[in-house]
Amino acid sequence: MAFYIRGRTIRTITKQQEAIARFAKEHSIPTEKTGLFLDHCDSYEVRPELIRLIKNADQFDVVVMYSYHSLHIHIDRYKLLENTLLLNGLEIFLIYH
Repeated sequence: MAFYIRGRTIRTITKQQEAIARFAKEHSIPTEKTGLFLDHCDSYEVRPELIRLIKNADQFDVVVMYSYHSLHIHIDRYKLLENTLLLNGLEIFLIYH
């Protein structure tokens, strides 16, 4: 299982980290069986950790994100990135819809 976090501010990133930590605890997901990918950037900036996640997609089956905003703030761009993840064999689970 992979966790993807993206945010422009430390506050946004911390909020997502806390939600993901709660999710992992509630679902008894051991840390050693997960990968964390964190991009500290705006929605339109290059995201090296998302690229690394896609390149390593074969190591994971699901990507957990706080909300669709983690991929992109605009739903049409989110859908394009979602499709890229799906084509690489990753299911997407959003904690908050």
